[in-house]
Amino acid sequence: MKLKSFPNSKNAQNMSSSMIKVEPVPFHARQVSFSTLLLDEFIETAKPMTQFCTPELDAFEIHMCEILLADAFPCSSPSPSTSSTYSTDSEGIDDEIGPTVVPIICATRGCTRRARIRRHCTMHISPKACKVPDCHNDAQHSDYCLSHGGGKCCKILNCSNAAQSQGLCKAHGGGARCKFAGCEKSSQGGGLCRAHGGGKRCSEVGCSKGVQRGNKCATHGGCRSCTVEGCTRSDRGGGYCDVHRKEKVCRVDGCKRLSHALGMCKPHMRMYHNQGS
Repeated sequence: MKLKSFPNSKNAQNMSSSMIKVEPVPFHARQVSFSTLLLDEFIETAKPMTQFCTPELDAFEIHMCEILLADAFPCSSPSPSTSSTYSTDSEGIDDEIGPTVVPIICATRGCTRRARIRRHCTMHISPKACKVPDCHNDAQHSDYCLSHGGGKCCKILNCSNAAQSQGLCKAHGGGARCKFAGCEKSSQGGGLCRAHGGGKRCSEVGCSKGVQRGNKCATHGGCRSCTVEGCTRSDRGGGYCDVHRKEKVCRVDGCKRLSHALGMCKPHMRMYHNQGS
């Protein structure tokens, strides 16, 4: 058996010295966070289970996975679906409700219904205008507005007053009545007639009379004067005194009301239009 020859001692010493001077390759271990270790352990634990079935994660497990993934991948941004999932309920409610809308009430006096067309409710809307020239009011139950004799008449024979309710005027039982026991008069305000305290009262101390104008009764200055220049008489209706209104009264015999159209007062105009309809 032939032995292998070794180099001389000098070469061996040089070789050993050169080998000692060689530095090792640097090695840096990967730094793993605690959350990554938990995630790896969770995945390794779930691997045997997936061989037989695929279990569904509950809400807590899904939430923990999201936290662990967020720690392991901090550069990733949440998806739009995730941000929308956690939107507050109040934001959706505000978008659905929107601004508060205040309903418009019917322009007809005493009506509380909601306005639908031309600032009136469906009961008080009229599809046509008054026939009187230069009048822009709506026709009521005829071709004329209330100011020119439109509207319904009381169903009592020969009564020209406007119907208030049940086809009757206030004088014949229509409209609101006084709530006082045994009183059948028309209500003037607060559910009572004037005799029982209904309507406004004079603002003078100790005066219980009804208001005529400016919170005053006629005795305490609540009456108006005649509108004719130089006349100091009291107004008896329509802005005229008894003297100056004679030429402007209704042409119907015995009627002392002021005329408005066709030489007749409003009640007689209403009766005339109702007879023609």
